[in-house]
Amino acid sequence: PSLQDHLREQLSGMRLPELDAAAVMVLIESLNEDGYLADPLEEIAAQLAGDAGASTAEEREDLLARLQCGLRWLQSMEPTGVGARDLGECLILQLRAQERCEAQMIAIMVCKQHLELLARRDLKKLMAVTGADEDLLREAQALIVALEPKPGRQFARAEANIIIPDVIVQKAG
Repeated sequence: PSLQDHLREQLSGMRLPELDAAAVMVLIESLNEDGYLADPLEEIAAQLAGDAGASTAEEREDLLARLQCGLRWLQSMEPTGVGARDLGECLILQLRAQERCEAQMIAIMVCKQHLELLARRDLKKLMAVTGADEDLLREAQALIVALEPKPGRQFARAEANIIIPDVIVQKAG
């Protein structure tokens, strides 16, 4: 099954009010193959408002609020991290699902504000901005490295990942 199929199946098992379920369904259809929300909620709301003929600002705000509520429901589904709007949010959703510890809190802080320092492996600056010692920071780093940056990857079609070469060279003789 595709990621969308998997999420629709979970949605059918949830007892949500009809409008909330519709909002989650719209968001499921807006996910890319990695499981991220492809468009900002404001754009999705504007497009839906135009399609539904919502003309007043109050109706558009209500629609946006409904989508924000739907996003929280979507982000509570499996795989953990689905519905994130960027890498940091995806990692934070996965970290929050883990058992609470000091390293988890540091990892969340790093994912919220300091991913670029982690990518550069600038431990000195990370220690300065987080207030964590080197051991705790390494624990947090290990937690982050163990996460899945693309929650939809397990649902990707295997055929799409096969690379067919343009040329095959073989040694003769």
